[in-house]
Amino acid sequence: MKMISLHFPTPSLSLLTSDSNCRIFKNSNNPIGVNFTKRSQSVSLHRLNFKETHSNRRNLSCHGIKDSSETTKSAPSLDSGGGNGEGGDDGDNGDDDSEVEGKNRLLPEWLDFTSDDAKTVFLAITVSLAFRYFIAEPRYIPSLSMYPTFDVGDRLVAEKVSYYFRKPCANDIVIFKSPPVLQEVGYTDADVFIKRIVAKEGDLVEVHNGKLMVNGVPRNESFILEPPGYEMTPVRVPENSVFVMGDNRNNSYDSHVWGPLPLKNIIGRSVFRYWPPNRVSGTVLKGGCAVDIQQ
Repeated sequence: MKMISLHFPTPSLSLLTSDSNCRIFKNSNNPIGVNFTKRSQSVSLHRLNFKETHSNRRNLSCHGIKDSSETTKSAPSLDSGGGNGEGGDDGDNGDDDSEVEGKNRLLPEWLDFTSDDAKTVFLAITVSLAFRYFIAEPRYIPSLSMYPTFDVGDRLVAEKVSYYFRKPCANDIVIFKSPPVLQEVGYTDADVFIKRIVAKEGDLVEVHNGKLMVNGVPRNESFILEPPGYEMTPVRVPENSVFVMGDNRNNSYDSHVWGPLPLKNIIGRSVFRYWPPNRVSGTVLKGGCAVDIQQ
């Protein structure tokens, strides 16, 4: 609400013309109305009161109301940097909230997990464990018992699928948990060995004159380091068992010392060496399983 007071002598009312900034008109039933016209805005004055002051002057009081239809307003801003600086204030508040949130966070941002992240990690771990348990797993060679086929530090992949469909055969290189006879002297299931199968169940195996004999037939073994320097009396391999030896025959703790290996202790078959890079190769003999004529 604006209060505008106009002071002029009474005769001057009759002198106001259309060129004036104030137009006065008179109505017998209503108070006198005054319209002010400006270039920038229009003000409608709804009440006009005359008050006696001195003998020759009257006080003209105009009570005006600003017409909102002539006022331009800024459109709502579509971004946080909107008009009159209010959007900027909102942005500042957002930054403050982010800072408070960052201070209240217990874990670093890169450790924050959503439910989708947790599902992905769980699925990856599950698949990895299932692959390792049912399909294949990597292994590390800790000794020289299989030299020259494997050296200390070599890394290989042992697959577990083929033995779902067939039994192990001679010339397979297998990894296995320690058999009961070794657990009796302090080994556990956590102790894993790697050897080559030289005979299967029902075979008669012996070592004589530096030769491995299976069912009375000497084996031609080009992969061993040197001929065995010991003698071993004939041993019949029992059912569900195999006879294993290291390729380094004179430096291997194997079946010629502790006896046949139960099939249930076999974990998998070595198929591929992936480390070191200069020795990457397959570990399955091209000739496959050795075949002997049983006596």
